[in-house]
Amino acid sequence: MITEGKGKGNEIIQVRNGSGLMFQIAVDRAFDIGYCEFQGVPVSWLSPTGPVAPSYYDKEEREWNRSFEGGLFATCGLTYMGKPSVDQGQALGLHGRISSTPAHVLATEASWQGEEYWLSFKGEVRESSAIGENVKLERTIRTRLGSNEIEVTDRVTNEAFQPVEHMVLYHFNFGYPLLSETAHIRLPDARRRWIAGDGPTDGWERFEPPQNDFMPTVMLHELADSQEDSASVVIENLIEHNGRNKRISVRLEFDPTALPFLTQWKHAGSGRYVMGIEPSNATTEGRETHRRLGTLPYLEPGETKEYRLKFSIELEEGDELAP
Repeated sequence: MITEGKGKGNEIIQVRNGSGLMFQIAVDRAFDIGYCEFQGVPVSWLSPTGPVAPSYYDKEEREWNRSFEGGLFATCGLTYMGKPSVDQGQALGLHGRISSTPAHVLATEASWQGEEYWLSFKGEVRESSAIGENVKLERTIRTRLGSNEIEVTDRVTNEAFQPVEHMVLYHFNFGYPLLSETAHIRLPDARRRWIAGDGPTDGWERFEPPQNDFMPTVMLHELADSQEDSASVVIENLIEHNGRNKRISVRLEFDPTALPFLTQWKHAGSGRYVMGIEPSNATTEGRETHRRLGTLPYLEPGETKEYRLKFSIELEEGDELAP
């Protein structure tokens, strides 16, 4: 439990699995995963806001950023996400309200499954209104004793009797020391276009050195034509760890048939220095844009969509990046 500051009262589940992997489940922040480290090396990026309780959430325009903690990932959605827009007369702010909604803890379990010992955590969070939407997110987070992996399974269900708009994005956040000008980024083959930026769509596989006047960029990688049931993003870099040269690598895997868009947000500004890797079921161009183009996803009454993601980390001896 956080006892001071804007995050006072937030409940956190801290998980260690015996491999050097440690992560925190933010119960009061949609059961998202906040701080994450491996063998003492920070993997997740943390925002200057620090921990923020749900009561400080502001839905107006881009004020979502005032309660954006960063962390390994923040959930955006569930009925809208992306840039602010006015959709059917309703003013929608940045990225939705779900990440500032507390979850119910349904279960915490540690058990043997054959020869493997698993830690499992299940939470439920709901985006609902007395006379509007009623969308339930049931999330299961698992890790295995001694492993370097985290598995996330989400089931999103429309429990109302009318169709409901459904937009979801997983805002993964990475920073130093994983990111520097020597980092290498590997993304799936895709059509690429700017959401915020201009010029050639190259440079996505590199990260810039810190700059005082850097303007954030957003590039969309469209995976809608993928015939695979798994896509992966790999970020790797060379670091010094306990006085030795090491290669650190993180891998994010997801199903492109369920999450056919991948947004890459770069902010190499000094004092920020973060990259977002964001699988989603729609682009970040806003709900009004998707409605106008006829590409807005929906959940029918009683319908459930399932999303699976796996995150893993490697830290090995070496002074060269993989080819």
